[in-house]
Amino acid sequence: MDLELPTPPEIVPQEPTAPRGPWSFLREALPGGGSGPGVELLAAWVLLQVLPATLWAQHLRSKAGWSALPAYWGEQLSARDAWELVVNGGLDQEPTGWLAPLAMIFCLLWALWAGWRLQARVVGVRPGLGAWLWGLLDAVLLAALPLLILNRLLDAAFASMASTGIQGLGWAALVVRPWFWMTAGAMFMLQWWLCRIARAGRGGAGGRWGTWKALGHHLEDSFLRLWRHPVQWGLLSLGGVLVRFGLAFGALFLAWRWGGGTPGRVWTFLLLQALAAALVAWITGWLLRLSGLFWRHDDRVRTEIRTLQGVAAGRPVPEA
Repeated sequence: MDLELPTPPEIVPQEPTAPRGPWSFLREALPGGGSGPGVELLAAWVLLQVLPATLWAQHLRSKAGWSALPAYWGEQLSARDAWELVVNGGLDQEPTGWLAPLAMIFCLLWALWAGWRLQARVVGVRPGLGAWLWGLLDAVLLAALPLLILNRLLDAAFASMASTGIQGLGWAALVVRPWFWMTAGAMFMLQWWLCRIARAGRGGAGGRWGTWKALGHHLEDSFLRLWRHPVQWGLLSLGGVLVRFGLAFGALFLAWRWGGGTPGRVWTFLLLQALAAALVAWITGWLLRLSGLFWRHDDRVRTEIRTLQGVAAGRPVPEA
């Protein structure tokens, strides 16, 4: 007798408007690094890491000429050599010069704007200056207080654990707190990315909102887009911080081990630093594309929900 097997349950594909977390866009956000804004972001980030350091090294070299440092000081620098450079070389009066800070400000603004262009390109909106600036103000209003509260809670937790007398908690606080601040900074940037793309995609001229009600919807949605997925966004931020710090520290560690006594070593270190900066820029661009894709999908979901709520209540569709 043939046994009749039960019919397997029908697998319903995911609806286009089903809610999704940011992790679901990781693979989808991989392509796009070779686009025009992506290459511009790579160039700006590499210059940000290499150009100010090179200009400062030239400034340091000019100051070293007025001191009594030996010719091989690039190989090793003792405390006495550092004192000679700072006091007799005049580095205490001109620690950076004027070219290095100017180059850093220019490259930083260029990198931030290139990242904005890359994110806007993914969504298909115009990267306006108004949305860029208003989004930054939104991020200050929405993310600064929660991140400060988390910091206070973390401090209170470590103070409570330290009062127990358990050894090692002081070192744990010393290690964890810098990572938390760097992760908090990365999450603040994520909040800015989500706010500015919403301003550009849904706002009016200059990224502004026509009514207070629309502005309230925007702030509420932007806040929830980040804080409804704290684990996923937090791990993405922490992972990005770890990779960026690891690449930068690795380049500096190799430079410290090799020394800078020959031009070949100096150029090798610059190339290594540029390579690390390019990898960091690609990761940053990946996260920018991911945030844009996540916002586009989440905006479609929230618009559909508000439409259905309005139809069910028999009232006009609320503003986005």
